[in-house]
Amino acid sequence: MTAAPSIPLYQWLANTLREQISRGDYRPGDLLPTEHQMMSKFRLSSTTVRRAMRELEQGGWIFRKAGKGTFVRRPPLEENLLRLTSFAEEMQRLNLRPNYRLLCAKPAHPPDEVARGLDIEPGEQVFLIERLQLADQEVIALAIGYWRMQVGELLAAFDLSSLPLYEILEDRLNIYLQEADEVISALAATPTIAKKMGVRTGQPLLVRERISYTSEMQPVEYTSTYYRNDRYQYKVRLLRRMA
Repeated sequence: MTAAPSIPLYQWLANTLREQISRGDYRPGDLLPTEHQMMSKFRLSSTTVRRAMRELEQGGWIFRKAGKGTFVRRPPLEENLLRLTSFAEEMQRLNLRPNYRLLCAKPAHPPDEVARGLDIEPGEQVFLIERLQLADQEVIALAIGYWRMQVGELLAAFDLSSLPLYEILEDRLNIYLQEADEVISALAATPTIAKKMGVRTGQPLLVRERISYTSEMQPVEYTSTYYRNDRYQYKVRLLRRMA
């Protein structure tokens, strides 16, 4: 260590390792130095090193294998919140290949909040499309989408196990989305959601609820997407004053 950091030592070490992972010094799957090697290299105590590693593990940067060591996990995916984009567009921006696993596509009676969001009459059916969203064959999220019936039935005529929904809407059906309302929250995975996503029950998830509108400002989609918190994060830049 060439200079005393102005932040706690464990935070400094965690930041240093994050920077090394981000620039490729350590790549996904690489074995990290042992705790004793880090203590010697950075001249830090075991408590400091352990706390830094715990922070990286909780943030989804590393993972441990009993008896084998600590390995680099692929850094969490980031989505910028300034634009209405599809999952496929987000992954392509990150040079990852999006994939889908269709779980169901069928008419359904929506929950009350969905009916209100889609501005439909009580008792009116919608079309349910439920898919796992993958990046390079790794499950990132579960999307449970309710669509106005006439739109959902049109979508169901296409291969929903491979095609992005927004691409179908705009390129095949000439239905253009204008804007969306979103709410982002956190949730512990229920047994049902955990089983579908292949995570443990109770694992923290990011939840994005989106109501999308056409260019005529008609709500057509109400989708709840459950993201693995160790593989996904949102990023937004805030301004103190508007120009």
